[in-house]
Amino acid sequence: MSVTMVTSSFIVRSLTVLGLLVVAGCSSAPENLNDLEPVDKVNEKNLEQLTSWIFPPEEAEKARAAFIERCVAANGGGTYTIADAQQNTLEGILGTGFTVEEADKHGYELANAGARDGLANSDTAGRSAYFGNSKLGTVETSLLGYSSGKIAANSCLAQSFQYIYGSVEDGLKAAELAPSFGRAVRDEVLDDEKYKDLQNRWATCMSEKGFPDISDTTQAPAHANSHLPKEQKKIAIADATCRHNVDFDAQVSDISQRYFASIYERVKNVGDELEKIHDQAAKNVEADKTDPKDSSPIELQPTPTASAS
Repeated sequence: MSVTMVTSSFIVRSLTVLGLLVVAGCSSAPENLNDLEPVDKVNEKNLEQLTSWIFPPEEAEKARAAFIERCVAANGGGTYTIADAQQNTLEGILGTGFTVEEADKHGYELANAGARDGLANSDTAGRSAYFGNSKLGTVETSLLGYSSGKIAANSCLAQSFQYIYGSVEDGLKAAELAPSFGRAVRDEVLDDEKYKDLQNRWATCMSEKGFPDISDTTQAPAHANSHLPKEQKKIAIADATCRHNVDFDAQVSDISQRYFASIYERVKNVGDELEKIHDQAAKNVEADKTDPKDSSPIELQPTPTASAS
């Protein structure tokens, strides 16, 4: 008997934001985003503004994904496919938003996980087009201490950032590095004593429902992968029910918002820059609707050479 892999939109969003980025160099929070202290009072307006800064526009990311498909196909990688871009959200970062109704209707959205991964379904030509050849030149950038790592300038990935955001560097900042600020918050939340107590109460509920081996909400989907679809759905329903019973979403939201409020003062220094990048992306998305391209050549600046003495 075959076992169907488990995926879910809220799981995919979490993985996307929390470090499974397509670029290297984002292994840990830099010093200026470490050791966050939760604040006592949360300014909702600041929180909304912070969210608008650190998450790239959904429409821009969907257009960028579509460009990558066209670019890969144009370079001989015809089997490359990519799922609809998932919108980055606070819920995605924190693994919340999984309701009893969703679990009862869809479980963890039983599907072949590979269908959501364009690279997994791509041929050699497709992977080559996506990643490019770093020997022909690379691009990298940083934002508040986070580094993108180097990506090949001739890759469809690099071209997608330029095509939608105006430059590779701006695209990396908006679509890859800024969302990483949320990971710094999540790290603090996971280490918070209130959060640990919440997870313990959830685990007790799961044990009472017949799943004593699952001790953390993040473990449940992976645990379900080792079971047949019918059992997977039972785990999903128990998971969502126990979340409801311990008021998981509201409690996590309260804990996290106080850390997000703490990070606001540090991120606002690049807020204007990110807003300008988003504005440029909106213009490029509109242009793409009427005249979609499959390439966006990148001209590298020559490396300065030392003058002869």
